[in-house]
Amino acid sequence: MIDENAPKKGIQSIEIGFSILKAISNSVGPLTITEVSKLCDIPKSQLYRYLISLCRIGFLEKSEDLRYSLGSELTLIGLRGMEKVDIRIKALPYIKRLNDLLDETVSLAIWVENEGPIFISWEESKKPINVNVRVGSAVPLTNSATGRIFAAYYPKEKTQSFINDEIKKHSIVLDEYNDTIIAVKKYGYAFTDQYIPGITAISAPIFDQKNELVAAISIIGLSGVLDISPDSHLTEEVLKTARELSNSLGYVYL
Repeated sequence: MIDENAPKKGIQSIEIGFSILKAISNSVGPLTITEVSKLCDIPKSQLYRYLISLCRIGFLEKSEDLRYSLGSELTLIGLRGMEKVDIRIKALPYIKRLNDLLDETVSLAIWVENEGPIFISWEESKKPINVNVRVGSAVPLTNSATGRIFAAYYPKEKTQSFINDEIKKHSIVLDEYNDTIIAVKKYGYAFTDQYIPGITAISAPIFDQKNELVAAISIIGLSGVLDISPDSHLTEEVLKTARELSNSLGYVYL
């Protein structure tokens, strides 16, 4: 039996490695092994092996004058983390406003490597009967409104294998699917009432300053209640919110 109150044992080498990275990241400039040794209180003979491994995986870089600084791989991980946190935080007031305005469930999804579109945030409707969205759940690219946004606007090298698998698995008619994606690009939004019986969704793309798709914002409700036509009030508000959020991320609509 595991004693939950007992002191937890971790992996000491990982903790030491992190202390080294933290010491170097807090430094004004690159550090020598002697300086790192003093800051971390680790003998140079032991420290040297950590520095080799951290450089090997790209978490540290060693200059020609034998000084150490944070590596590109660690910086990239940090940037990816910031991007995901930033879009959730940035989108929150827009999601809440759209939820208050329409009183429909509103969700936000991003692309996760090897997983596809994943819901990361949502606000549920206050109606007696509403649709819940499970944060962390993935959706298909071919028959969900959110997925179709990524199928239309996300890089093909990221999406094509998912699309091919779904087409084969569900015996989707390719020409009909291609026509659907063409319509998404034409009207700037996606909709579906096919993914879950009785449920309809409308989704719009969120772009950043690099003109890249970073998320999809969607409203989800009961079929027969959501008007999915291009000129409906619901569709116009979803598109308006998507444009405003994209503008806040630096995207410029021409």
